[in-house]
Amino acid sequence: MPEVNDLDPIFLSYRHSDGDALAAKLVWVLRSYGIPVWHDQTHLAPGQFHRRLDEALNSGLSGAVLLITPDIVHSEIVRDRELPALLAMEANPAFTFAIGNVITDAADVLDYGAPDRLLPQPGWTLQGFDQFPVTDHSEMAKLAGEMAVRRVRHAAPDGQLRLDIQTRLPALGTLNAPLAVRTRSPLPGTSVPPPEVWEDIAPFLGDLPRLVQAAGADRVQVTGGAHLSIAFALGAAVPTTSGIDVSIVDLEGQVWGAGTTPAVELVEEVVVGDAVDGPAAVYLDLVPAPPNKEFRRYAESRSFSRAVEIAIAEREVISAEAGPALVRELRWRIGEIAAGGTVHLFLRAPFPVAVLLGRACNTLRVVLYEWERETDTPGYVQMATVSAGRSGGPVISWTTGR
Repeated sequence: MPEVNDLDPIFLSYRHSDGDALAAKLVWVLRSYGIPVWHDQTHLAPGQFHRRLDEALNSGLSGAVLLITPDIVHSEIVRDRELPALLAMEANPAFTFAIGNVITDAADVLDYGAPDRLLPQPGWTLQGFDQFPVTDHSEMAKLAGEMAVRRVRHAAPDGQLRLDIQTRLPALGTLNAPLAVRTRSPLPGTSVPPPEVWEDIAPFLGDLPRLVQAAGADRVQVTGGAHLSIAFALGAAVPTTSGIDVSIVDLEGQVWGAGTTPAVELVEEVVVGDAVDGPAAVYLDLVPAPPNKEFRRYAESRSFSRAVEIAIAEREVISAEAGPALVRELRWRIGEIAAGGTVHLFLRAPFPVAVLLGRACNTLRVVLYEWERETDTPGYVQMATVSAGRSGGPVISWTTGR
């Protein structure tokens, strides 16, 4: 019996005629949960179809999801080629096989008998496998969450769960990252995360503490990179009050999360004074580059009660050792400015600082922004509202009409 590696990709089996849109949505939910997926629309290599498909089925898989839609009854490829191969792999207890089903019965209840009627397999009863309704995003997230729990079950023998996050068209993942999170790229002509990214990743962020627990871990190590609003939300998913330690390895290999170096010197400037009504706004300018003056113009054109710029006094690279003290100082200043209310946060900072700051802002309601540089009129775009420590996860809402 071939060995199964929990960190290998899973295979997505479905019927194109009525399953394309469903598969395209589910594959991004799975990727946002850190699960590499073999998806024919992304990974099928050029060449003779059956040969390439067989190569994929024999390339090393940790599991599979079979999507049941009405037209799958007509799919000889699924019935006679993909499914028999996947069921043979399922004979190994380490292989994770699940069914996503959109078919309901007369009482509008999931039709557990549909897989056997539509895809009869000699010697097998598909009704005995885990089946999940996948008619909406929350149902897809539940399936993805259970697949992720299986993926990480043996992933942290040293107590540390590794999470790699990237914003790009995914390869099939990396074996040293049990959670290989991949988010959608910006749409053509834009530079910020589309709303679908937040819809995909919000359930994962809510589930992250459970996945850490399922792995038997008490520490998370983050690698890679993401838009800063996503980075902040990632940190808010495992706040300092969660009991989970978090470290971030930057692109230079420096580890952020622990350090005793004093915070770098900061300068603070009030852009909008103390108005009577409205939320507070804070712009963090923490990179060794010329100042960006756009926040001032943006703040003056909005109804903020107070808007403040906080920048590093010396335009130098922040060291990983100085990160923890810097984040503590920033958290204190942001809390003072917010004064118990909502704070609108504009980040221009290293990725690790954004993650650590998200962890530290566990009593604040934060509205996150990104700088859209690709449109005809560059400007700030509101992304999402985040609050750490919520039972449903840190992401409260995200903007859709943009």
